[in-house]
Amino acid sequence: MATAQPSVAVIGCGAQGLVTVKNLLEQGFDVTGFERNDYIGGIWHYSTLHHVSALSSTVVNISRERGCFTDFAFPPGTNSHPTAAEVDQYLNSYADAFDLRQHLRLSTNVQSVERDEANNCWRLTVRFPNTQKPEVLTFDKLIIANGPHNKPVMPELPGRELFKGEIIHSIAYKQPELFKGKRVMVVGASNSAADTSTTLIGIASKIYFSHRRGALILPRYLKDGTSLDHSLSYRKMEIKDALDRLAPSLSIKFMDNVSANIQRKQFGAFQPEWRLDPPPSVLHQNPTVSDTLIPALAAGKIESVHAPKRVLDDHRVELDDRTVVNVDTIIFCTGYSLDYSFLGKYDPTRSLDVESARAVSSVNLTETPRLYQNIFSLEYPSSLAFVGVAVIIFPAFLLSDLSTMAIAQLWSNKPDTPTLPSQTKMENWYSEHLSYVSTLRSLSPYGKFVKLSVRNGPWHSWVQDTAGCELSSYLDFFSPRAWKLYWSDPKFSKMLCHGVWSPHVYRLFEPKRPNGRQKWDGAREAIERVNADVQAGVAERRRKIAAAQ
Repeated sequence: MATAQPSVAVIGCGAQGLVTVKNLLEQGFDVTGFERNDYIGGIWHYSTLHHVSALSSTVVNISRERGCFTDFAFPPGTNSHPTAAEVDQYLNSYADAFDLRQHLRLSTNVQSVERDEANNCWRLTVRFPNTQKPEVLTFDKLIIANGPHNKPVMPELPGRELFKGEIIHSIAYKQPELFKGKRVMVVGASNSAADTSTTLIGIASKIYFSHRRGALILPRYLKDGTSLDHSLSYRKMEIKDALDRLAPSLSIKFMDNVSANIQRKQFGAFQPEWRLDPPPSVLHQNPTVSDTLIPALAAGKIESVHAPKRVLDDHRVELDDRTVVNVDTIIFCTGYSLDYSFLGKYDPTRSLDVESARAVSSVNLTETPRLYQNIFSLEYPSSLAFVGVAVIIFPAFLLSDLSTMAIAQLWSNKPDTPTLPSQTKMENWYSEHLSYVSTLRSLSPYGKFVKLSVRNGPWHSWVQDTAGCELSSYLDFFSPRAWKLYWSDPKFSKMLCHGVWSPHVYRLFEPKRPNGRQKWDGAREAIERVNADVQAGVAERRRKIAAAQ
């Protein structure tokens, strides 16, 4: 007799929610996804409403070859770096391909969440569309998949009440044409700051790129025609992870030198007045990926200035270096923080008591939420999980895919599936994670680290092993099975280790456990096609580069 799987509520039906629903359905769970909007796709669905969405002009920083889910490729003809519209269509096609829509409840607001300890379940108060009274639904387990981009960070700006222009967060920047003829200050040095600044060229009368410190600027494509993210292979990451274990400081220096060298080769020396040097470590601040920002600065289309210090009057803003600029609009591209406040006492960014608050007094819990592996609630690990909170050097779609494969295994009622460690071990993991974050902060001159990041090698090893992907067994340098694959199929083995690190490899091998994640029969063909397409694309771009010289 088949073992019944638990019922699961998934809050959010963007990319993270969709892959969560799909991977749990695949393992037999009874899943319902809830989405407050009347569409799926989350931030990738363009909307003029006041919530997070990509601009209609947004181009993804990750290539289509690495930015897809593990068993669903972007369709032929998609740009190598897809547009937001192409990603939106991809997610809708994904939902259709795996028949997910029947499990989704759109235009539905989850008003509150409560734990029913007596019945060992979660009670969700839900308001469905076109209904007057909310309903209470019960589920065995709950997954929050509304992503990390849900609460805009708006820095304090003394004197802002004096300003007669417009001050907005990038969440409200939807239509560049609305800023025609205006003097605009874009605050921040993030991807959104670069995109916002460059999309205003030819529209705004003046564009200030306002930032406090340096930034690492990386291109999508290198000068030799290759895509930046195609240069990271499985074997290179294996070497980096080994360096992390054996010589952490050397590993950091190596990564930073490689990144700085890419920047220098692509863009040349930066002008001192841009104040982008020295670039911060990749462990302390995410790189800014932009092919257009540096050329725009060099051409004088955008002016780099210091961060704003205070507003002086109607339109004048004093900067940190005491210079004064006249602006009509200030756009803060200062990111987002986690917001799980609707969960109340179940919010992992909320301290539980005085003792725990004292223990993490130097820690911002919105950057280091109380989660095991940045996924499982430490208070309710067997029934409450979060997707999109664990960050390593991986594409976001792949991270969510792997995370939810692991959740499906650890929450499964099927025999011969892995189980969560003891409460003590999970608490110890979190304590070690805080120590790791503290070390990263101590190495940064500004006390910074890439928020939500976890140790790359250990987390990757844990998640793919828990899911049952078997990569270590078939690809690690010292694995006997890896050498057997090399001698029996050398061309394909080299492609897996040194070619494009395709997400499809995580569905390639049979799981060692009979109830592990599902193998995709089309994985090998997809991996070979990806590598062939990349080689053809590089050759075409090189022909264009040569013709332009």
